[in-house]
Amino acid sequence: MAALRNAKQIESGGEYGMDRDETVLNAKGGTITLDNTTGSEAVRISQKGGGNVKITDTVNSEFAPNNKQTLVNGDKFSTTKGDYFNQIQSNKEDRTFGDHTISVGDPNFYTTSLAQDWLDTFQDIAIAKTNPELNYGGVGVNTEIAFPVDGTPSESGAVEGGTYTKNKAQEFIQDIIEEAAPKLAKIEKDMGVGGNLKLFTTKNFVLRAGAGTASTDPGIMVANARPVTKKYKVEDGKAVEETQPVSVYESKDTANGIPFGDVHISAGTKIRMNAGAGGVGIKSAGDVSIASTGRYTIGGAEVAIGGSTIGDSGRVTIVSDTDVFVDSGQLITHNAPYINNIAKEQITHVTPCAVFTGDLHVTGDLRVEGNIISCGFYGIRAKGDIVAGGGAVSLLNHRHGGVEQGDFNTCKPNRGSGQN
Repeated sequence: MAALRNAKQIESGGEYGMDRDETVLNAKGGTITLDNTTGSEAVRISQKGGGNVKITDTVNSEFAPNNKQTLVNGDKFSTTKGDYFNQIQSNKEDRTFGDHTISVGDPNFYTTSLAQDWLDTFQDIAIAKTNPELNYGGVGVNTEIAFPVDGTPSESGAVEGGTYTKNKAQEFIQDIIEEAAPKLAKIEKDMGVGGNLKLFTTKNFVLRAGAGTASTDPGIMVANARPVTKKYKVEDGKAVEETQPVSVYESKDTANGIPFGDVHISAGTKIRMNAGAGGVGIKSAGDVSIASTGRYTIGGAEVAIGGSTIGDSGRVTIVSDTDVFVDSGQLITHNAPYINNIAKEQITHVTPCAVFTGDLHVTGDLRVEGNIISCGFYGIRAKGDIVAGGGAVSLLNHRHGGVEQGDFNTCKPNRGSGQN
């Protein structure tokens, strides 16, 4: 049977007198202690194995020598008005059978229009910074704001090389920032402090949605789907197009109906990823789309782009609204059984020397501002006439002088005689 022991009360007179009183309940399983000492009031529950709970005016402490288990049949709520620290010296697993939501930051950020208010206030600063230093115009790629033009383009009509006035809006950027700063500061104060989510790991970070990879076909390759120009053959002096069927990829919506496996990352401003020497690998059993309204940059020691499928029917397509510019410090090589350059107006080659190792067929006129030098066995052969000297001398129709009457009265060129 438990033994109850009451300690003596010791009271001393004077300004600093205090009560000292302690009630202890001892039992085989443990001890309950009620400490009524002035300024140190506490309740302690201790189990014989070492586990204990201590409750004071300022601290609730608990010690479990081995396992601790908590089962709540209903809902559980926990609120910490100060800082919260949690330390696990071994493994940790949080298993949630429903949704798991982590919200960081002041609730006003989610329930009011603070974020949009900040962006609306910042809009004038963004426009001022986007404005070009010279008034050569331009259109914002997101806002579609058109900037004024004040000046003259170059002879080609291009902005580059032209003459334009200085944009005075650049002079007032600092004033716009100073005017907007107090408004932005007030909105940021209403947003509250904090709001950052930081995840640090010394080893690996794994993020996975779904139990496995859905390998349904995201599309099909249709063999021989579209005819494209293979080459041109010259028949009776005319270029005849010869086409060849090529494969085309058709995207199909087979994955959107799957109720698991999605990972969505949305950033209001920036996403920055930095990897070490191990590199970055993105592999998808479906389509991959990377789109940007700003500049999209790909760079590296080697940039390899390949279109390949199991059936060797891959395709690479490059489409541009205005122009495609390729610049190489040494070589540009196109290697294929057939290469087609198709221009609606003109193809221009600016080079000191062009070499064609095979036959050259020209179905239109050939105009040469320099000389024509033939090193072949047959020289120059023409189906029609050859005219020299601005049309004054015809190879077929000019007449020879100094021909005697007995020479068959010849009046046309004496082929092979070497005479004029």
